Amino acid sequence: MLSAVKLSLSVGLLVVTATKTRNTLLSDTVKDLGLVPTWEVTYSPSESTIFMPCNYSGIFNSTFAAEFGVADFDWSDMKQLWVNPPGGGPMTCEESLLQQAQEVYKANPKTKSFIYRNGVKALPWFSGVREKLQDPQYSDWFLKFSGNNNYHVPTCDNDFNPPRCSIFYHDQDQTPHHPTGDGSCVGPCDCGEGVPCGEYLWNHANGTMLRDWLINEHFLGPTGLGDPSVLGL
Repeated sequence: MLSAVKLSLSVGLLVVTATKTRNTLLSDTVKDLGLVPTWEVTYSPSESTIFMPCNYSGIFNSTFAAEFGVADFDWSDMKQLWVNPPGGGPMTCEESLLQQAQEVYKANPKTKSFIYRNGVKALPWFSGVREKLQDPQYSDWFLKFSGNNNYHVPTCDNDFNPPRCSIFYHDQDQTPHHPTGDGSCVGPCDCGEGVPCGEYLWNHANGTMLRDWLINEHFLGPTGLGDPSVLGL
């Protein structure tokens, strides 16, 4: 019995040691790549706290958000506004997230605003993504339907006349719909001419061209980390 206990303790110690070694290696790698934030360490509650707020119906209270160290805004923030832009036209999630970060920055420049980006799903309510979906020269950036017409999701939005259809795969998870959905459109949901709303998928087999755009424009561009009010994604 004692030998079994010793063996169990030895195995447990090896696992802990291996885990610590792995975590140390990962930590060192992250530091070497310059991925660790250079923010000053603080134990001030107003500068060391993080929360992920969301106001579905409009802009989140920026004064309240500015009381935290980090405010992380999901793409559903302001959803009822950006699915129905006041001036009409296609959805404006990308611009709305930037507006939210800028309002928090105005209230307190010390608060670090994070906004949503996705490197797997190509969401057409982001203007930059929609532009690529509409441009035939970027068709290889997106995964396509198989072409056998045996799909579990619709290829067209029949709320338009003629219907808006796409050869690119897109499901309806967390997708705005008319009249009700995960975001309720007052009229047909507008994700851009020729683009039925849905969650499309990036085709990373495309290579460096897509990857460079995602990094330099979608993540680091002027509506992302290129704006001084945005400190994380």
